[in-house]
Amino acid sequence: MGNIAIHYTANCANCGLQRICFANGLHDTDLSQLDELVNRKPSLSKGEYLFKEGEKFTSLFAVRAGAVKLFSYDHNNLEVIHGFYLPGDIVGMDSIAYQEYQFYAVALDVTTVCEIPYGQLSDLATQVPNLYSQIFSLMSQEIVGSRMYTSLLTQKTAEQRLAYFIWSMSLKYKSRGYLHTKFRLNILHRDVASYLNLTPETVSRILAKFNKLNVLNWKKKEITILNEEHLKEFAGEDALICSE
Repeated sequence: MGNIAIHYTANCANCGLQRICFANGLHDTDLSQLDELVNRKPSLSKGEYLFKEGEKFTSLFAVRAGAVKLFSYDHNNLEVIHGFYLPGDIVGMDSIAYQEYQFYAVALDVTTVCEIPYGQLSDLATQVPNLYSQIFSLMSQEIVGSRMYTSLLTQKTAEQRLAYFIWSMSLKYKSRGYLHTKFRLNILHRDVASYLNLTPETVSRILAKFNKLNVLNWKKKEITILNEEHLKEFAGEDALICSE
């Protein structure tokens, strides 16, 4: 059976993710200029690559639907996961300073993205101050996210890591106007374990504990948060920062 190509035709002006993407804070005329840059690509199938490490860096990608995993391989050819991207997230920011993409980006589900050629985006930003500010704002978020992740791995317990990860995913859905206490997350438990530097067995054990305590359950790619306050308590103080 052939892949089904789905096209999203909504422009920047009426996109529901506008306020967390490059279009945030732009006037109508500026939105029109930005919209002319955007290449709305056919949907990616699960397992299809958005880009690969070593390919020439040309564009940034705004996730419209689905999910993307960013990863690389270590010297033993083992996969190292660097992050997961949900609708509204921008993929490729970490490669701006280089001529090539630094990682692999693969679709975890049927995924649609908007491709924004970086050279044209940069040129437009010199003419539109609000766009320039938004680019730097998104870069800042990427930097803070990276530092929070480092803190998570070095200072938090296994329970805190997993609770914080799920809480942060929930907040992403909430910020996008989606139901954040019950949502689909097409990420394998073993990928979450790898990302958090835990074993799959540890992740399974903690999830079973959370389920027993009526904090949350994660079954068949669907997460249901039963008690937000208890989840934040398990996540620790950083969950409060993440909430702000």
